[in-house]
Amino acid sequence: MKVYELGERGLIAAIHRLQKTPPRGYLGIGDDAAVLPPSGDGWLASSDMLVEGVHFRSEWVNPGHLGEKAVAVNLSDIAAMGGVPRGLLTSIGLPRDTQVDWVEAFYRGMAKALDEYGVVLLGGDTVGSPGPLIISVTVLGQVEGGAPVLRRGAKPGDRLVVTGRLGASRAGLALLQDGVRWPGRNVTERSVLTAHLMPKARVDAGLRLRPLAHAMTDISDGLVAELVELVQFGGIGARIFEEQLPVDGATAEVARRYRQDPRQWVYYGGEDYELLAAVPPSRLEEARERLSECQVSLTEVGVVTDTPGLTAVRPDGKEEPLNERGAFDHFQLVRVSSGG
Repeated sequence: MKVYELGERGLIAAIHRLQKTPPRGYLGIGDDAAVLPPSGDGWLASSDMLVEGVHFRSEWVNPGHLGEKAVAVNLSDIAAMGGVPRGLLTSIGLPRDTQVDWVEAFYRGMAKALDEYGVVLLGGDTVGSPGPLIISVTVLGQVEGGAPVLRRGAKPGDRLVVTGRLGASRAGLALLQDGVRWPGRNVTERSVLTAHLMPKARVDAGLRLRPLAHAMTDISDGLVAELVELVQFGGIGARIFEEQLPVDGATAEVARRYRQDPRQWVYYGGEDYELLAAVPPSRLEEARERLSECQVSLTEVGVVTDTPGLTAVRPDGKEEPLNERGAFDHFQLVRVSSGG
């Protein structure tokens, strides 16, 4: 059955059936607006979109994985501020001949991810689209017992740290562009395809870093783009030590296959959804210990400087400026890119 045959009300009812009953104090799908419990610490809110042909291609990703990703990439913004995601609204623009089975699989993927993070689907909208499939997600979160960590606030001497691995999502994109489909043909391919198709939001890591970090953001548009955001206030800059960039074996192997420098994927690839934070050196070891408790690696990749500009320190000790204009920009896109 196609969505135009089921109709909007029937489609909303099908989506409603796929979700769990909201916890006490929440009112989700089924009324004119959602209700959330009061928050003494205030609310965080973030909104993002996924557009077919820009962020994904339907032939590259199954709808369940796309539903999981739509949740994770939005929750990542709350994680970057040290918050706890609570509720999510999603609106979707569907071509009229979209199969209902596709929509149900997409919302099952969303439900799976929402359960993983303990987030309630509060509602949203469904509309017909004459063009590509469009997914819009708004997430609400809270910062418990303190203030959120902002992008601004880094200080000269702070150590720049990142969670997890970098460049893996861009490696997964390279495989997809080459015709490799999930789950790949071996462990290496599956590893980087997972990074691109099913990223995880570092909510626990953000919570543990919040009391220690002077500034924090998530790496959705590549490391350079996020560094630009982190140091644009206060006349500061950053030096990145390339030998310390967390490029794992799978990412390096795929880069060799396509004769690419994996460092360029780290700098400009995007969609890793790891956290980048500026932590005072006196708290660095504590930060590592805190993240080890949630089994997330933390790597020191650089230092905040008292002079503007981004510099890469090569393995041989030579220093070169990073190309800040090479950062991801949605409005330079025509087709699917690696940016988030």
